[in-house]
Amino acid sequence: MDPFTGFMVAASAVSSLASGAAQSANAMSEGARLDSEAKLAETQTLQRDTIARDDLNSFLSTVRASRAANGLSSNSPNAVLLETTSVRNADRDRVIQRADGTQRAANFRTAAKSARRSGRFSLLTGVLGAAVPLAQYGAYKSGGNNGKST
Repeated sequence: MDPFTGFMVAASAVSSLASGAAQSANAMSEGARLDSEAKLAETQTLQRDTIARDDLNSFLSTVRASRAANGLSSNSPNAVLLETTSVRNADRDRVIQRADGTQRAANFRTAAKSARRSGRFSLLTGVLGAAVPLAQYGAYKSGGNNGKST
């Protein structure tokens, strides 16, 4: 085997290592981005929940003020039914929104783990891709023919 072939084997090995390292770095970066997305989804969920509670409190305050302004009793069956139904519906909507936000965050975290795992495999693939031609070249060189083709 001539020196040019040895050089090509070495260049192939370096290229495989560099490719694996680059793919790994990209995957790790994607994992970090997805973790940030998960945190953002959690924050948005908390903000939406706070806004929904504030909206409910504002609505109930308006209803109570309107009843009081019109001289209606706050203990009337219609008033109690309106407030109870409003609170129940708002609570159900908030639970659904929280579950949705929690699921979105979990999906982002799962995707981040997958991206990082992919990065580790890319690095391993690069190392193995480099090792194979180097091992073949080493076996050829140590095969007893001192690198001369027969």
